[in-house]
Amino acid sequence: MIEDRIYAAKSILVVGAHAFDAEVIAGPLAAAAVKRGASVNFLHLTMGEQGHPCLIPAHYCVQKEKEAGRAAERLGVKVRSLGLRDAFLPSDDETALDVCDVIRELKPEIVITHWRGSWHKDHRAAAHLTQTGIFYAALPTVVSDHAAHTPQLLLFGENWEDDDGFRPEHLVDVSDGFEAWSEAVKEYELARGLSSFPYVDYYSALYRLRGCLRGTRYAQAFAAASHSWNAGSGLFAPPFGKGPGR
Repeated sequence: MIEDRIYAAKSILVVGAHAFDAEVIAGPLAAAAVKRGASVNFLHLTMGEQGHPCLIPAHYCVQKEKEAGRAAERLGVKVRSLGLRDAFLPSDDETALDVCDVIRELKPEIVITHWRGSWHKDHRAAAHLTQTGIFYAALPTVVSDHAAHTPQLLLFGENWEDDDGFRPEHLVDVSDGFEAWSEAVKEYELARGLSSFPYVDYYSALYRLRGCLRGTRYAQAFAAASHSWNAGSGLFAPPFGKGPGR
């Protein structure tokens, strides 16, 4: 099952449109995976600096960089940002190649990002950039500082803003990571009451609900890429059983 594949992975990459997105679509899973020995990286495409009602974007950006760093420490993950502009995240080939470079450098076995069905344009862009970045990362003819790489699995996490057509196809036990996540997200002012939306209440209840259906204390839901997409992304991967070191 996919849960076994996720927790057997040595490297996982989570791509979020804004700092705080990666934490909610895969934060508990990331903490649980780290406990099992995986290296987990969060890639924040933007810092989400447009979202403060009082601070100017430049000042809020600095604040969120600090918050993201503290949250990452609590989860046990590494974090980086492309430093792109919040609310104006481009969905173009140049940016997808930047994502490609990160994928080739980190060589994740599992990649997790936003579901494409979102009213938020940055979230839609993040989903597109991640899929296109994986496509470019696999092409041996795309020249970069790192060798071509094809992740084994692409998953889409559950986010309250990305609910258009989202299907919870896979429920993954994240009970081991929930406590670390609960402390990590509170490093963000956004989770402590900056927004009228009750993020901590919502996601805590959601993970508990998914856990009830999974038969565990807590779980996260994920949608998977289509079979045809998975087949296409693996066109340049070595045949099963013939990869490096086999």
